[in-house]
Parts: sequence; C-alpha cells; structure tokens
Amino acid sequence: MIGYIMKILNLNSKKYSRRRGFYLPVILISSVLFFALVTAIISLALSNVKMATLHNKRITSMSIAEAGVNYYLWHLAHNSSDYCDGNPCVGSAPYGPFTHDYKDQSGQALGTFSLYITPPSAGDSVTTVKSIGKVNGESPIRTVITTIGMPSFTKYTLLVNGSQLWIGPGEKITGTVHVNGSGMYNQGEITGDASSTELTYSGWFGDQPGVAGPGVYGGAKLFPITPIDMNQVNVDIVNIRNDIVANGTGDYYDNATGAKGYHLILRTNDYELRKVTKYNSSELGITEESAIGVYAYPSDGVIFIEDNVWVEGTVDRDKITIIASDPEASGGQKKRMIIPNNIKYSNYDGSDKIGLITQTDILVTKNAPFNMEIDAAMIAKDGEIKINSYSGLYKGNMRVYGSMAHKTGLVWTYDSGGGNWNGYATTETIIDQNNVLSPPPKFPLTGAFAILSWREE
Repeated sequence: MIGYIMKILNLNSKKYSRRRGFYLPVILISSVLFFALVTAIISLALSNVKMATLHNKRITSMSIAEAGVNYYLWHLAHNSSDYCDGNPCVGSAPYGPFTHDYKDQSGQALGTFSLYITPPSAGDSVTTVKSIGKVNGESPIRTVITTIGMPSFTKYTLLVNGSQLWIGPGEKITGTVHVNGSGMYNQGEITGDASSTELTYSGWFGDQPGVAGPGVYGGAKLFPITPIDMNQVNVDIVNIRNDIVANGTGDYYDNATGAKGYHLILRTNDYELRKVTKYNSSELGITEESAIGVYAYPSDGVIFIEDNVWVEGTVDRDKITIIASDPEASGGQKKRMIIPNNIKYSNYDGSDKIGLITQTDILVTKNAPFNMEIDAAMIAKDGEIKINSYSGLYKGNMRVYGSMAHKTGLVWTYDSGGGNWNGYATTETIIDQNNVLSPPPKFPLTGAFAILSWREE
C-alpha cells in the first residue's frame, strides 16, 4: 500500500516538473518583451522631451532674433542716420556684429542677438538689418533679415486725401488703396489692401462701413486706421529746394521771367529744357516756346522747378524726380504740372524711375495721345491728377504705371448722363512694385519707420 502511494506521488511530481519547464520560456519571453516595451517608451519619452526642448530653444532663438530687429527699428526712429549702433563705422558695410544680451523680465540674460547693418544705397531710404538670435548654451541659432525704412507714398497705388472715393464697375486698381478723411465704395476691383481712416462712409451710396461696396477685394479691408500725413510733402519740398540751392544737390530753375513756365522733355541720359511763352489756357497745349538747353541728369536725380512745368518723354536706366513748386506761393500762384504726351520707362526692372511732385494739379492736355501711358509716381499735394472735362473729347485707354496721391479718385472719365461721356473710356492703374521699397530720388516718405520686408535666412 505504501509503495503504491509513493508511486502516485512520483508521477504527479513528474507532471508538475514538466509543466514548470513549459512556463519558464513563456515567462522569460514576456519579461524580455515587457522590458523592451518599457525601454522603448522611456526612449520615446526622452526623445520627445529632447525634441520639445530643442523646439523651445528654436522658438526662443527666433524671438531673440526678432527682438534684435525691433531694437534697431527703435534705434533708427531715434537716430535715423546711425548705422553702427552708436559706434564709429569701421570698414565697409554690412557693419557689425553689434551684440546685445536678451533678458527676461527679471533681468536674467537668456541669450544674445548680433546685428549686421547695411545702410541705404545712394538715393534710397531702406536699411537692411540682419539679426542672429541665440539662446545661452548650445542651441540652434535663428537668423532674420529685414529691411527697415519709412514707407514712401509709392506704397499706395492710389492715395486719396480728404475726399470720398468711388471705384466704378469695370475699374481695376492693381495694388493698395487708401483714403484719408473719408471712406471708399468699391464696385470694381482692388487687388491689394483697401484702407480708410474712417469707421463709416457717408457719401453717394449712403451710410456704409469705412471700406464698402460689392467689388472684388484681393487684400484686407482696413478701417479705421491712422491717417497718412500729407503735410509731410510740404516739408520735404522745402527741404529739397533748400538743399539744392545751398549744396547743389540737383538742378534748380527759378521762376521763368516773362514766361508761363518750362517745358521739360525727358531723353536717354539727358533732358531738354524750353521756356514756354504762350499756351492755350482752355486746352493747356503749348503754342509758343523757345529753347534753353540740353542737360545731363543730375547725379542726385532731382530737378526742382519753381514754376509751372510741362513734362513728357522717355527715360532709359535713369532715376529722376521732377518737382514743380514755389513753397512761398499761395492761392492761384501755386505751381502745377501739365502732361502733353506719354511719360514712359524703357525698362520695367526697377532701373527706370520717375517721380512727379507738385503743389496743386497734375493735368493731362486735351491733345494728349488717344491711348496714353504715364509711368511715374505722382503727388499732387493740394490738387488733382486728372484730365479736364473737354466736351466732345472721346479717347481710348489711360494707363498709369506707378502711383498717385492727390485729393480725388480716378478722374479720367466724365459721365454727363444719358450715355454721354468724355475723357478716357478705359483706365489701368498699376502699382510699380520696384518703387515700393526703393522710390524715385528723394520722393516724400510717410513719416514713420516700419519693417518693410522680413525673411529667415
């Protein structure tokens, strides 16, 4: 009996031993997989922490680089001609590096930004600032390159000062449009931003938002925004005249004795100047004139005429600004500019620039071309850029390639009602993008420094 019991126990022990041998590999494999999974999770977590830290440092480096740009924007606003961060300029541009600590609100230095400054080129107003941001310790650097300057009036395809603006059906303005002191109603197309200083428009189309109308808007509708200071134009005109007279930084012509003004014809490498002795006051065309001379374009690119001036012609790789103004004149004695023929570029790559500035009006004569082209940035400070309403005059297309700043809208066509009209049947108004950051010589600026372009290197 005892022997039988021992035999059974021995069999059970063998069975248990075989089962224990079966589970051991399973336990070992499970343990390996478990530890591998835990290791993978820990590695992934550490990697995510590392990536998050790196990402945070990249963001901080970018913030530091942008802080460098903002610092120099502030610096130029307080000293517009300092391109070496308060230090003597040594060597050639770009000047730098000029390195500053970047501190948090508690005063702890988190990193540094290093600046390289490139001053404006001759006749330009744009400063290039390269800012390199770096967090303390080993970290990625971020580099930002910006252009800083005072935006010129050439930023706007059309700037209207003090009058409501209506853009009619079929009219297209390529670029940005701004209205000072009133609103705009658009039934045509504006490809860029449309802005107004007014919250509401109260005009021909009733009470509307500051920028209204069913037309096409390729950019933002911005209203109300800060007015553009047109009075700055008067300041610039006086400064330019005084600089030319005192320092010879351009060509200057005073009031034409015994004449009605000057006739200036733009040509390749030079311009012809004539004295206007008689013109048709109703049609504005010259009827009698005499030669004065042919002159090379001034190196500074500015021709200042303290009288009325008729302007026409074509430039070829020349950058010219023509001003018709008598800063001391008032009322009907203020000067104007008259355009009897096309004003054109030979090149549209930025190598040709023409600026036209006057106190009152820029007017197109009755006998101007049927299809007309004006390639120029134009400012009529206290007047209009337009063709007069010549009864029975029916023309084709008016193309303005550049910019216009004056007191009204597009005044190329007059609708007398009942299907009767005169002027130009169609219009094209196109921004010259080459002028936005680099306007014609000494062209008036809007008065406040701004970041004009931004890119990461």
